[in-house]
Order: sequence, then structure tokens, then C-alpha cells
Amino acid sequence: MRIICLRVAAILKGREKKDLSSSTLLPAETQEREEDITASDTTKDIEVQEEPTSTLSHLGNQRLLPHQIMDSTDFKQRSREMTDYITEYLQNIKERRVLPDVEPGYLRKLLPEEAPESGEKWESIMEDVETKIMPGVTHWQHPRFHAYFPAGNSYPSILADMLSDAIGCIGFSWAASPACTELETVMVDWLGRMMHLPKQLLPFTEGGKGGGVIQGSASECTLVSLLAARAAALRKLKEKYPDEEDGVLLSKLVAYCSKQSHSSMEKAGIIAFVKMRQVQTDEKYSMRGAELAEAIRNDEEKGLVPFFVGATLGTTGSCAFDNIEEIGEICGEKNIWLHVDGAYGGNALICPEFRYLLKGFEHVHSFNFNPNKWMLVNFDCSVMWVRDKRVLTNAFSVNPLYLQHENEDEAIDYRHWTIPLSRRFRSLKLWFVIRTFGVEGLRKYIRNHVKLAKLFESLVRADDRYEILGDVTLGLVCFRLKGQNSLTESLLKRINDSGKLHMVPANLNGKYVIRFAVCHQNAVDDDIKYSWDVVLKYTDKVLRRSPTKNVAMFGAFMDNKYSAMHSTSAPLMPSVLERLSEERESGESTDEEKDDGPVGRLPRLFSFSDEKRPTFRLKNPPLRRRTSFSNQPGELKNLQDEYRKLKLNNNDNNNVFYDKDIPERPATLQRRMTIT
Repeated sequence: MRIICLRVAAILKGREKKDLSSSTLLPAETQEREEDITASDTTKDIEVQEEPTSTLSHLGNQRLLPHQIMDSTDFKQRSREMTDYITEYLQNIKERRVLPDVEPGYLRKLLPEEAPESGEKWESIMEDVETKIMPGVTHWQHPRFHAYFPAGNSYPSILADMLSDAIGCIGFSWAASPACTELETVMVDWLGRMMHLPKQLLPFTEGGKGGGVIQGSASECTLVSLLAARAAALRKLKEKYPDEEDGVLLSKLVAYCSKQSHSSMEKAGIIAFVKMRQVQTDEKYSMRGAELAEAIRNDEEKGLVPFFVGATLGTTGSCAFDNIEEIGEICGEKNIWLHVDGAYGGNALICPEFRYLLKGFEHVHSFNFNPNKWMLVNFDCSVMWVRDKRVLTNAFSVNPLYLQHENEDEAIDYRHWTIPLSRRFRSLKLWFVIRTFGVEGLRKYIRNHVKLAKLFESLVRADDRYEILGDVTLGLVCFRLKGQNSLTESLLKRINDSGKLHMVPANLNGKYVIRFAVCHQNAVDDDIKYSWDVVLKYTDKVLRRSPTKNVAMFGAFMDNKYSAMHSTSAPLMPSVLERLSEERESGESTDEEKDDGPVGRLPRLFSFSDEKRPTFRLKNPPLRRRTSFSNQPGELKNLQDEYRKLKLNNNDNNNVFYDKDIPERPATLQRRMTIT
């Protein structure tokens, strides 16, 4: 039992009360007695005897020290500081490396093993943000970020999320927060009208059954649609085969998507325990009606029941568009649920010039797109519409007593539309962004990205070393170096490792491509030209390193199975060798260039005389065969044939030579070669 003596003086009533209440951790009972004593205007010693309590109970009645809490005054100050930090971060983000240069597990080494027992100073926390967190951040808002698709961001959206977090409502039902529910319904109606979606999908259509909801991601939308379609299909099968077990009926269901569909389609099939067939695409990577019809026919012959098709507007790999009109007709004939994922491409529907993509939407049962990708809204915000909301709610309705309310027959409860019960006030940021930019401002933003993608496309097409795969319709360009996939893989790795750009690859029918996505909110022509210059720089490095571009000395690039010796009466590749000699003498080669092409590799392979004549030797020749040639026509062709045979007998991708890459031999060239 602890005795606390309090000295309270009437003349220090206000000041001493403040000091006592803020300087120590006082039990609540003691503080109440302190207030009573102060009110009596008397001066005396008081003994306060605490009641025996458990440790947890005692801690529960304690107050935090001032530096451990953030009151409204502190919040005002810190929020201003945070606003300054965010603004400076976004304004100067281009000074940072777009892709972090860290290894997995870096952060655990920098942070304590245990959580702090006592609160820490705010300044210390923010210092760690800059020194420990930021070095491991991939900067998605960076003007050199061209990976994946845009990650929506804007100041109005950030402010709306601040307000949503402050309100802190969990809007699972109308009763839980009427404004949260009703603003969401209005926003999905606004967006549907902005994109000219069919009225049957919109929530306020007179006599309609449709409606919309905001989900967390396109993956959730796909899964929810698939589960709703599965529930409806199983009900029909149960009516037809009432004695069959649900598991047997489930095993008969089969769904379809394109081979270029997002991975969330395949994952949804795994979660829902249904077969997901991947349909082959055409030369433009689009799923067509004929291929889908054939796949459905094959499954029906096996006794399976097609029930769901997932189509895409703007595939992740190449931004291809499935033919909704052809697919929709088949789904209508077969009574199959058609879901369209427009996570990225759907945003473009607010622009009239892209509304031709709506052909066939009269057959669509559900559709989703992500404003958090291409409409300046921060993650998470994926909007989904359904033709018949009752099919959706029947699949997810669970109604315990504690969630019921007297207005549920008249109001929407979005908990019946989603997998999670808890829901954020996401519609606020849509409302803020649409009102701030206006529909025309959002169209201008999308059109700028399309224009910049066309600029990048023109730069790629002007260089015959590259090829573009797929149509450039929106803000994505898929390109590659002509030749083997390894060249493009090497190019992308070098670019990403440099930290100057960030891009990701895709596989389009076996071809490795680099995806260049226009992502930055305020991107301009100079950003695209800078990115192209980086691509050119590392292309030169990759092709200089590649043996296919060094075939004037191609014997020097065979692996250790071969041995070669060259002698010349005239210098080989004089411009390259002169550059090499100059850089060797001046020491201009950087660490970055040590492994790049002739400049980096030849010093280790060749020795030079004063006449700049290279000689080359490799170790351990198991056998020797000598061949000589002079200047007679056809002898270089014979040499090419020799190396082509060697290439066919060697699986090393580095030993690949093309006729077009081998230049004319100088007339004075004499060569003696030893091949093992």
C-alpha cells in the first residue's frame, strides 16, 4: 500500500493543480481527491490510501506523460509539418532513386528487435522515416516510374483520405453511417454516367435491378463476381439434380478467361474451387468469340457446365482488349455470366473517343474499373457494377441480429455486396477528386498520357533494332530488341539496376517484352525523351557486349572449348580499337562500363602492339585444327559456315552469330585461325 502526500495551497490553486496533473503518472482516484481538496481552499496534509488493485487495472487508470500523447494542439503542428514533408517529397521526388538499392531483410537490421516500452519523440520517428523507410521505398509517383500501371494520386484525394481517417466510421450498413452509404451510391452513379455505361447497370434507373459498390481492388471485384455467378449456377443445378451433393455439382462448373488475363482471374478460380480455362488469343492478344465458343463446346461434350467468362478491357501484359461484342453474344446464348475487368482501360471510357469499347456491354452482368489507377484517386478504390444486385446479395447475405436495423428494407447495406464486413469511407475521395478536377480535367489527364505513349511509340519505331508488340491504344507501349529474348532481358535488368528508370516485363506468346507505362501525373514530352535516352544508352551497352555485334573478332568470343589466334596486316575495327586505346590511356572507363562491350571486355581478352593488332588465346585446347585463308572470294563465307556449325553444336546463347552482323573483310586482312 502506497501513501501519497499532497500539499495543496489555496494561493497556488490553479498553477499547482496543473503541475501535479501533468508531471507524474497519478491514479485516477488520487486526482479526484486532489480536485476536492483544492476546491476547499484549505492547506493541510492529506493521506490517500489506494485500494488494492491488479497490475493491469492500475495501468488502465494511469495517464500518459505529455511527450507520449498527441493532443489537438500537437496535431495541428505535426499535420502542418507532415503536409510540408509530403509536398516536398512529391515536388522533389525526381531527385531520389526510383527503385531502391536494398536487399531483402534490410529493414529488420535497422529496427529494434522489441517494440519500445515508452513513447518516443515525434522528431525521432520522422527521422527514421527518412533514414530507414525511404531508402527502401519504390517511388511510384516518380517521373521515371514506368512499371505496372499508374498508381493514382492527387492532393484532393490525400486530403479526402485524411478526413475519412478522422471520421473513422466503419460503414458496413446504412445505420452504421448513412452518409458513407449514400455518398457511395451517388458516386457509382456519377461514374457510370460519366462513362455512358448501360442504364441497366446504374443504381437509380427506374425499374432497374442494377447497382454499384466500391471494393478494395479489381481482384476483389473479380472474386465477388465469380462467387455470385457460382452461387446462381449451383442453385440452378440443384433444382435440376436435387439428389446430387453440392460438391459433385461444383466439380461440373467451368469458367473461362483469356491467356492474357490478370492473375486475379486464375486466383479467383482457385479460391472458388472451379476450373478456369484459359482461352488462346489472336495476333493482337485479344480473346475472340470463335476461340471461346470452341472451348465451351469441348467442355460441354465432356459433361461440364460453363457458367462464367472473365473478359478484359486493357490487359495487364499489353493493354489488349477482348472482343466484348463477340464474347457477349455467346454468353447471352448460353446464359453464362459475363464479367468485364477494366481495371486500367475502363478509365478511358470517360473520353468519348474510347467509347467504341462499350460495344457488347448490353450482355455484361458485371463490370469493374479502378479509379485508383488512372483517375487521380489514391488506392484503394475499385468500382463495380452488377446488372442484378439481388444475385450478388443473395450470395453474400448473412444477417445476425446485432447488424439488423429498422431501415434495412429501404436502404442499401453494402456489407451484403462484399467479402469483408468493415468498409472504409472511400467515396469521399471520389467526391473530392471529381469536384476538384471536373470530368473535363480528368479527360485531359488521360489524353495527355495517351499522347505521351504515342510519342514513345514513335521513338521506338524510328529505330530498327526494336519491335513493338500489340497496339498502342492507351498509355502503354510494349517493345523489345529484335532477336533472342535474352537480349531484352539483359536490357531491362541493366536499366532497372541503374535506378534511372523502372519498368517491368511481360510474356506475349513466348516473346519477352518491356512494358513502358506512362504513370506520372504531370508527365511531359521531356520525361519521355529522357526515358528513351536511357533505353538507348543501355541498348548500346547490351549490343556491344553481345557477340552478335562483335563478329569482326568473333573467334575471340567463343567459350573455353575453343582456341583462336588472329594476326592481321591491317587493324580490325579501327574505330573501336582506337576508342579502346584512348580510354585505356586516359582511364575514362567507369566501373559501370567494365563489363560492357569491347571497351570493357577487350582489355581482358586481347593484348595490343604498337600497331594495335589484337592477339587472343584461350586455355586448354583439347584438339587443334588449323585453317587459313587469304583474300579469295568465298573464303569468309566458308569461315561463317564453320562458326555456324559450332553454334549448332553449342547450347550457349552467347555464341550466336548472324550473317547480317558479319561485316565485309578488309582486302588486306590476312587471318590464321586455330579452332578446338
